[in-house]
Amino acid sequence: MIQIGRSENGFLKMVAIFSNVIFLGLQITQAEEVKGKIVCYYGSWSNVDSIIPGDKCTHVIYSFIGLDDTTWQYKFLDDNDNWTRSRLRQFLTLKTKFPGIKLHIAIGGASEGSEKYSLMAEVAFHRQTFVESIVEFLKEYEFDGVDVDWEYPGVDWMGGRPIDKQTFPLLIQELRTAFNRLGRPLEITMAVSISEYIVELGYDAPEFCHNVDAVHLMAYDFRGPWDEYADVHSAIHARQNDSEIYRKYNLDYGGPLWNSLGCPAHKLIVGVPFYGRELVVLGENKPGAAISQEATYNLPDAGYITYDKLCKRLRDSSWKKTFDDEVGCPYMQKGSSFLGYDDVQSLSLKTDWIKSHNFGGAMVWAIEEDDHNGNCGQKAPLISTLHDNLKDYTVSTE
Repeated sequence: MIQIGRSENGFLKMVAIFSNVIFLGLQITQAEEVKGKIVCYYGSWSNVDSIIPGDKCTHVIYSFIGLDDTTWQYKFLDDNDNWTRSRLRQFLTLKTKFPGIKLHIAIGGASEGSEKYSLMAEVAFHRQTFVESIVEFLKEYEFDGVDVDWEYPGVDWMGGRPIDKQTFPLLIQELRTAFNRLGRPLEITMAVSISEYIVELGYDAPEFCHNVDAVHLMAYDFRGPWDEYADVHSAIHARQNDSEIYRKYNLDYGGPLWNSLGCPAHKLIVGVPFYGRELVVLGENKPGAAISQEATYNLPDAGYITYDKLCKRLRDSSWKKTFDDEVGCPYMQKGSSFLGYDDVQSLSLKTDWIKSHNFGGAMVWAIEEDDHNGNCGQKAPLISTLHDNLKDYTVSTE
């Protein structure tokens, strides 16, 4: 029998204690089940806070503030700063009405473009100035996080440059470091494209996903007045006869892209539109028909139509309605007008898709565009469908 001396015995005890600490640490960092998210973007210009269903949205994102390219600080995008400050404080009262809801502020948006964000992110001092201004904003307004909606890094026709792919992750890292010093939990999220081409140009997915809490996949606007051929703009599946490029413009292809690049599935939130895209077609009105771009751009809002307005056409017999099983979305036609949109059936299919891929939940653009008054039947049918299908959904963080 081997005797263990006092010093050897003490050493073994230390090893045992250290092993237990490691084991406990591993337990703490083990995967857990978290509640699926329903993230609701809110267009602040609509000024209808009262209709926001905080009992159905886990997160609501106030959209937008912007970037001042002379001071490199955030700026309000409305003409009246005092009005904006008042609106922000009113928006934050949702926390009182709906305890537990997370409220974020969105920075950027399509109207802001990419050029000034590219210039800011390139220079360390400009990044620092911007981050410090966001920190001051969060000290003044008690939001729970920031959504970075840079559209799009690296994309030249939006003002982006190749260097954005290296500098954008630095900006996110510096935001994370600054937020960690604030002494309260703050989230960082991003709204991103799921176009393979755009992702390749401007996003270093693993670097981003390490530092953000969620990535909002904009799985819509696959078609619009800029296109050559008509179809639904938020398809789940490709058509069998799609050309090679259009075969990639759907949730089946673009949705898993960020996951394949190293972003954990539980951080990926699938975006769905509460609006449709009306297109003016030439010749026979059907999917794949040629678009008259000029006529489409001349439509109100270039054919962008919110669900609370388009649903009235569902009750109009002069519009022909079709649910297209091949792509998983509905469309309707009248004369030379082709209108693709989402409804309760397509949203149910999309929530099934989210669950089958173990993604983190759904995102909405934009919550105010649902039929909240029930003018076409059920009140708020779209957000109710998402809530009913995801309220008991949990996803592993593994």
